[in-house]
Amino acid sequence: MAPNTLMENDLIDLSEVLQDHEKYATRKALNSTPDTSINDEFSDESYSDDGIVIEDRMRLDKKKDIDRVVDSFQGSTREMKSLKSKHCVEVTNDNCIKAINCVVQNYAWGRVGSSSLVARLKKGASSSFQISTDSPYAELWIGTHQKGMAILENSNESLLEYVQSNPTRHLGDAKSLDLTYLLKVLSIKKVLSIQAHPNKKLAEQLHKNRPDVYKDSNHKPEMCVALTDDFEAMCGFLPISELSSHLENYPEFAALIPERTRKAVFVAGSQNKNNASNVPETREVLKALFRAYLEAPEDKMSFYLECLIKRLSTKEHLNDVDRLMLKFSEQFHGDCGIFSPLLLNYMKLTKGESFFIGPDEPHAYIQGEIVECMACSDNVVRSGLTPKLKDVPTLVSMLTYDTRKPITTRGKQIDQYTRMYLPPVDDFAIEFVELPPNTEYKMRNVQSGSVLLTLTGNAKILQGKSCIANVDFGSCSFMSANTLATVKSGAEGLHIVRAMSNSTAFSDI
Repeated sequence: MAPNTLMENDLIDLSEVLQDHEKYATRKALNSTPDTSINDEFSDESYSDDGIVIEDRMRLDKKKDIDRVVDSFQGSTREMKSLKSKHCVEVTNDNCIKAINCVVQNYAWGRVGSSSLVARLKKGASSSFQISTDSPYAELWIGTHQKGMAILENSNESLLEYVQSNPTRHLGDAKSLDLTYLLKVLSIKKVLSIQAHPNKKLAEQLHKNRPDVYKDSNHKPEMCVALTDDFEAMCGFLPISELSSHLENYPEFAALIPERTRKAVFVAGSQNKNNASNVPETREVLKALFRAYLEAPEDKMSFYLECLIKRLSTKEHLNDVDRLMLKFSEQFHGDCGIFSPLLLNYMKLTKGESFFIGPDEPHAYIQGEIVECMACSDNVVRSGLTPKLKDVPTLVSMLTYDTRKPITTRGKQIDQYTRMYLPPVDDFAIEFVELPPNTEYKMRNVQSGSVLLTLTGNAKILQGKSCIANVDFGSCSFMSANTLATVKSGAEGLHIVRAMSNSTAFSDI
């Protein structure tokens, strides 16, 4: 489905979004007939069928799972409505906006030197930061994860220590101990690993059994928003009929798969011509195919990869799949992940487009620059296109084997200057605020702590009677819960991104 682009005058009332959120959550939990009164663009784009699939995603008893999801969403929507009766707190030196210094990750797949937005953002925030012309700058982490902890500017205090010093004041909840999310910017030159992130239950098991590999116990649903027009990714399995065609058209790949499994794919493809994604038999066939591919003997894999690349190198008319496999071969010669475009959906996104990746879904980013937000975790299970540990047994067993392509969305325009991206999880939400030059704007109050990153331009952020923060390109900040802010953009205008907890994204000013 093509994403719907909203014009600036196509604004919606925030209460309408709240109502849609509650209706959609309840309907999906009950697995009932769609309510035609629900805003079509909201239900089809912001929440695709990938949002909540009770039997497939959570793998729990259906009745218990429905009860749990209904209780969860009814509770969160009741909480969001109750926020309208709450008042903002007074801003003092203790809870005013704080500048934070954030961490850069130099993974090998990152863009090199000043070609990386990550490097330029870090340089913009810190004049002492030196960009190396031959070093990759892959990710900027803005949050409280132990692997990339933000530090309060002009202080040795970590952001985690700061919010834990008074959780009610900074996080909006006396029982909270940490941010529920992690905001990132990614600058991608080479394809990332074929990977998936475990659901909460599996994450806890992996961390308990292998804490040296899986270093935290949290799940990691995530959402990416393209900052450039060249963002490419793979996500989710192709329909079984397309997989059947690839076995016919790419004999090098077919040679890796046992005959019995190939026949099962052909039969499933012919019987499931509508490519229904919830057919248990189709999922089992897909799982067998994926396992056979990943467990193929190394010498056999190397031989047929060489055959494939040799054939494609002389092929006159290349399709997207051909080009991807040649590209991956240049970046990771001999890696089993080179065949992955034959299995996964290929996606091209332009600036402002986004999609959500739920737990237990295979994916890989290919190129481009993005904002990414996720639950606060770094759990990754990999299988290819990487020199890092490949945990094939875990990956094969954990995946949903859903064959629906993720739905892209441009978020929701909630006022003249703000666009919000709302995933179907409570851990995080993202908003982008884009102001013309010399414009004054009141940022919406949220009931969780939030982090901000300035992508372009400059501004003054005013809180209370005396708190003034100057922000410009690369500036990162933390805003305590329940605090209002007035933004006054400078001569260049302003473009900022803010992350917050999704369950508190709808509060009233």
